[in-house]
Amino acid sequence: MWLTRPRPDGAEVLAGLTGDAARGQIVFDAGGCAACHATPKAEAEARLVLAGGKRFPSPFGTFVAPNISQDQQAGIGAWQAIDLWNALHNGTSPDG
Repeated sequence: MWLTRPRPDGAEVLAGLTGDAARGQIVFDAGGCAACHATPKAEAEARLVLAGGKRFPSPFGTFVAPNISQDQQAGIGAWQAIDLWNALHNGTSPDG
């Protein structure tokens, strides 16, 4: 049996795309992102910080929702657009 990891895409996959915050808000709301990525027990506006930490026990171990806030060190604030693309489409972080 061979184990491989996804190959990240290059920046060319984003060529010609422009940001659209209104559509991003629709995707965020429809995807229920705050349900997993909000800090546990956060309420109201604090749920939108997206600091992560929610735990999901499974037979394979406990998965912890990551911090997807704009924080440069703890979150994804230092990521480039292609880094977010690869995380969402290929399951890879900038560190691999």
